[in-house]
Amino acid sequence: MAKINVLDSSVFNLISAGEVVERPSSVVKELVENSIDAGATSISVEIKEGGISSIVIVDNGCGIDKENMRLAFLPHATSKLAKAEDLDNIATLGFRGEALASVSAVAQVTMTSKTQDDEVGNFITLSAGKVIEEGKRAIAQSTSIAVENLFFNTPVRKKFLKKPKQEEANVTAIMIQLALANPDIKFKYTADNKTVFQTNGGLEEAVFAVYNNEIANELLPFDVTYDNYRIYGYTGNASIAKHNRNYQTIIINGRVISNQTISTAVSQAYGNRLMTRTFPVFVLNIVMPFDDVDVNVHPTKTDVRFADSHKVFSCVYKAILSTLAAQEQNLILGKSNYVEEKTIEKNQSIQNDFDKKTDADTKESQNLISKEASKSYDKKDDCIDDLFEDKNIESSKYQALIDKQKKVLEELKYNKDLPKTHSKVSDSKGISAFGAVGIKHNVTANSTESKSKIEPKSSLLEMIDEQLECEFKVIGQIFNTYLIVESQGIVHFIDQHACHERLIYDRLLEEVNANSVGVQYMLVPYILDCNNIQYDYISAIQDNLKNLGFDIEEFGGLSFKVNSVPHLLNDINLAVFFDELFAERQSAIGLKNADLIRDRLAQKACKSAIKAGAQLDNDQIKTLLASMKDGVPLQCPHGRPAVLSYTRRDFDKLFKRII
Repeated sequence: MAKINVLDSSVFNLISAGEVVERPSSVVKELVENSIDAGATSISVEIKEGGISSIVIVDNGCGIDKENMRLAFLPHATSKLAKAEDLDNIATLGFRGEALASVSAVAQVTMTSKTQDDEVGNFITLSAGKVIEEGKRAIAQSTSIAVENLFFNTPVRKKFLKKPKQEEANVTAIMIQLALANPDIKFKYTADNKTVFQTNGGLEEAVFAVYNNEIANELLPFDVTYDNYRIYGYTGNASIAKHNRNYQTIIINGRVISNQTISTAVSQAYGNRLMTRTFPVFVLNIVMPFDDVDVNVHPTKTDVRFADSHKVFSCVYKAILSTLAAQEQNLILGKSNYVEEKTIEKNQSIQNDFDKKTDADTKESQNLISKEASKSYDKKDDCIDDLFEDKNIESSKYQALIDKQKKVLEELKYNKDLPKTHSKVSDSKGISAFGAVGIKHNVTANSTESKSKIEPKSSLLEMIDEQLECEFKVIGQIFNTYLIVESQGIVHFIDQHACHERLIYDRLLEEVNANSVGVQYMLVPYILDCNNIQYDYISAIQDNLKNLGFDIEEFGGLSFKVNSVPHLLNDINLAVFFDELFAERQSAIGLKNADLIRDRLAQKACKSAIKAGAQLDNDQIKTLLASMKDGVPLQCPHGRPAVLSYTRRDFDKLFKRII
């Protein structure tokens, strides 16, 4: 048997330091957290060469007196805990008593501090964990810690550090999180004599200080409470999604952490709003009872364990989802389309009564239209009646049209020779959802006389055209892929495939959520073989799958038999589907049934939508847009943008009309 050695402190301190101090950013995190616990309201952090050569942290906290200065550098020495019961109610950031001991074991450290009761400050200098100098120093009430030559006595570990700029980036990421987690503290962060950012108090101000305006302006605030959990902060629009998680900050009771349960909840809330392999930007603060979270599960305190992880997942998911849903809206082309139902009914009654009184007066005028012209108007004549029956036209516009119709019909009483004309009124469906489309309809009459009377300025339809003109205009299509539409001084470029794909997807999703999905039975049932974990998971969601159209039943042992699939997914590859379902089982807690097949619905919509490269004329474009009664979707189901909008000012800038 090998001889057992009791390690010397110079050895086990290095081992312990390896758990706490991985790189310069670890040192910054530990020391700044100590400053926060000391009650500091202002903290300055300065690094050089990524923190490898120098880290200096100065705070205006309570300070530390001479008697406790040496003790602070001993292993497991802390002012935050006294007995085992204190671990159940940890309210401070630094409580393990390892930070200073670990840092001093692998660097040269000088601490200078002055408390309110001290007449003069004190300092202590350590190298490789040993005190080499101590004494008095004249300073104002504050504490400063200078860490130099990190890993000077452990060259193997120093060799594995990144280049200074990369280490600086790691420190910057930590400082951003600390500033966001403690917005009431004023931070100044300097790297190589250059100020990276400086905060002056308040979460919103901190967000703008640490992020550029492009990101900060796209963050959505939220603040909700579920039971005794408060969840607040900011979450970003899909337009600012990043290709890594560096812009994600999770804070539990003031402590910055990384936690898979919370990260997954946020990702699931975003769902298909983000493109594949992109990550949302968010600052998420959770305040919960201290005994509901265990922060003593990781040497560097970067992760926590929850008493009820399902509740945490559900609360975060609902908070983010409700925030995103509240700000989402489709592109509505034209003016506002809402009107109170009572006003519509009243106006409809007026219109019906007026139609009866004037029917006889207009009959003779309508008979003057030639048969050829009548054929061309058969479908368009109905637009006028539909226009006034439409319940989505705003009240002011509706009343204006009625008033003008009254005026025109009064004229018709005295101008019996006046023919009916139609120049450019669009289909009522297009008007309902998007405003009027500026498309002219030419008329050819048989007789020369009727041609000469085809454009009287006082006609009913031209009056209506004047009212609706210029609200919405289809310009056309480019590259057989993008639609160009002008509305209210804004030009919209619409991806025909993306917006049609989202339209189909939303309809499929609505069908699923309404539990009205049809079932397609299989000629040969599919046998699903599971391991123990997979079997328990399928058993837990078996009812959800049945509601979606999967007739699934136990088949002996650890197997299930799938007898049917949703008709929406009749071409589904069940082997691939269940493999993906098992891979995501941890993130499916508390989700709706539709989320289990969301990606499959997106694929179905993609296959069914109008493809890029399909040529559309203006009438087809109008029909496509008119089918989107709730407006043009801003994103496809995969998170790609479907609409890009530009104002006249944007074009003027491009052409240097304005600088």
